[in-house]
This record gives sequence, structure tokens and C-alpha cells, in this order.
Amino acid sequence: MTFRPNLAVVTLIGCQAVITLGLMVLVPIMPFFLRDLMGGGIAAADAVRWTSIALAAPGVGALLCAPFAGRWCERFGYRRALLLALSLFVASMAMMALSRGIALFIAGRVLQGASTVGVIVTAFIARVSDPAGRGRALGWQESAVAAGALAGPVLGGVLQDVWSVRPLLLAVAVCTGCAVLGLALSLREPAAPEPHDASSAAAADDGGPARSQLADPAFVRWLLAGALTQAGAFALVNVFALFVEARFAGMAAVASKVGVLHALGWCATLVAGPLWGAWNDRRDPARQFGGAALACALALALMPFAAQLWQIGLLRVLQGACYAALAQSMLLICCRAAPPALQSRATVVAKSAMTLGQLLGPLAVLVVLPFTGPAPTLWLTAAMFVAAAAIARPRLVVRFSPVSDSR
Repeated sequence: MTFRPNLAVVTLIGCQAVITLGLMVLVPIMPFFLRDLMGGGIAAADAVRWTSIALAAPGVGALLCAPFAGRWCERFGYRRALLLALSLFVASMAMMALSRGIALFIAGRVLQGASTVGVIVTAFIARVSDPAGRGRALGWQESAVAAGALAGPVLGGVLQDVWSVRPLLLAVAVCTGCAVLGLALSLREPAAPEPHDASSAAAADDGGPARSQLADPAFVRWLLAGALTQAGAFALVNVFALFVEARFAGMAAVASKVGVLHALGWCATLVAGPLWGAWNDRRDPARQFGGAALACALALALMPFAAQLWQIGLLRVLQGACYAALAQSMLLICCRAAPPALQSRATVVAKSAMTLGQLLGPLAVLVVLPFTGPAPTLWLTAAMFVAAAAIARPRLVVRFSPVSDSR
């Protein structure tokens, strides 16, 4: 069966690409950007500390707001929630672009996470996509993430070396602002699904999905597995630039090269995302999650032994192609476990767990890196993917059954 996404899904996927470009412009070059922001004489230890704080800051904002995103969507409407999230994202990009000190920059990063724009876009896609093609819709969303993450590091790295990345941050804010205006005129509120039974409707009204799902040990383990993969990914971007800089000391235009290496991984994710999504619709996504997580771990474990840039590039391609399977497989499993009336909120719970990983990864690097150095810290990131594969065994099945408030 050919997958033909509806207009709403296509619009949201395009929106996801623009958002991710804004999110990823600074991520791989954060140490270099912060050195310029805080003055070139900043000590290496301070650079590591502030890089970890800056990378973890969106996770703090998202951790505070993401658990409520599903309820906001259902109470105020998905369309209004999306437009508000995008508006907050625009404000955060403007704050970072115009910052002249670390305080305003970190505040912009926190607001970026508090917008919960990625969570709301995913919940919107889960609501409007056809159940038979939901895996492929999530796969195309993963490719949109990869497209933005592919362009962001390359543009950010080149601009950081030759000029300034601030104009690009402002350009993303302006483009996203235009997208907000376009969506306000064209995007419609999705129709509410028919609940299968009274208990589904009751659970949707009183916040039951979080209670009932978190009472399921299998569901909780999947949440933990998803969080670990995000922790590993964000730990990688935290340490990768420092690893390349230390491995190839004195190399010219290091920010550009780091951006290209990041882009290679995301290029592989861009190509592999729809393939994993199609396979998830036909096969067991749990098995694909486990195998892909182990392959990511292998690529990262081998990276400290790479002596040439092209070897690191090949490993990033392997890691990126396999990483494309992880978030979408976990989201699909969690979404399928819930009745139709609760699938969007179940998706929000899963995305919130991954947000927690985005906070924990940089914090783990902040603790470990000063004692081990960049290369051994890559083994920490590999261990996170191994742990995710071990926790989410293929036979770990979520058996969600909605419950209403017992009062």
C-alpha cells in the first residue's frame, strides 16, 4: 500500500524541518560559540561547564512544560497550542541571536525548551495521521528532523568560522514567524477521535493515561529506554566537538569540519528515517529499536580508535542511519498501546520522557568529562545506547488499559 500523507501531516513535517534547523544550528558548535560570547580567554573547564549547561537548558524548560502539553492541546485545541508553541520558539531564537551575555542566552535556551514545540508537533501528527500509516508518518517526521539537523550544523559551522552565526539565528526566527502566520490562516483543528469505550473517554477527561501507563512496568521501561537514547545523543553532541578538536589539534576551520561530520550523521538519518518507518508498519518496531540501539553503541565505541576524519565520518553515518529508528519506534510502540482517544496524550508522555534524556545526557558529560577527557566520554554515550537496548527487550510488550479516576 502506498503511503499518501494528508495535507496536515505534510505541513507539520515541513514545520518540523524548520524548527529543527533552528534547534541544531548551535548544538555541534556550542563550545566555539560560547567562547566568543564570553570572551576568547575563557578557561577550558569553564567552556565545558557552560556548554553542558547551555545544552541542558532546553531540557529544563521542556521538563517543566512538556508533561502538560497534551492537556493543553485537548483543552485549548491542537491548532492554538501549536501556534503558541511556535511563537515562543520565535521569541527564544530572537533572544539567543540578540544576546550579548550568557544570562540572556541561557534564558533563550530555557524558553526554547519550554515552548514544547517538538512535543506538540509530534502529538499533532499522531492525531491527524492514518493509523495504518502512522509508522511511516513518524518516519517522515524523523527525516524532517534529520533535514533540519543536516542543514543546521553545516551552516552554523561555516558561519562560525567565517563570520557570525547570529544572522542565521535571526533568519530562523523570521522564517518561523512567517510560518506561524501561514499556519494561522491555513491549518485547521483536527477532528476528535471517537473513543472506543466509556473508560477511554473518562481517562481522557481526568488525566488517566499518565496514571494507567505509568502503572504498567513495560511502558515505564520503554520510557526509560527512549530517555537513554536521547541522553546518549545529547551527550554525543556535547562532547563531539571537543573530541574532534583534541584528536586533530591545530586543525584549521575546526567548527566547519565538526558541522560537516554532524551533517553526515543526519544525512544518513534523513535517508533511513522513512525506511525504518515503513518497516515499523510491517514488522515489530521493538526488535528494530534494540538492534538499532546496539549498532549506535558500536559506532560510538569505535570512534575513539579512529585516526582520520573520514573514519569518524563513516562511523557517524552508521550511527545516524541507526539512530533514525529509535525515537519513531519508541513513539509508535507507545502510541499503539493506547486507545485512539488517548494516543496523542500517550505520545506526549513518551516525548516528555525523551526530553528528560536530553537534560540528563549533557549533565552526565558535565560530571564525567573533566575526569576522563573527550575520547573516553564517548564510551559513556555508547553505554547509554547499550542500556536502552537491554531495557527494551523485543518481548517487552505494553498492555495498556485505560482507567478512570477511582474517586
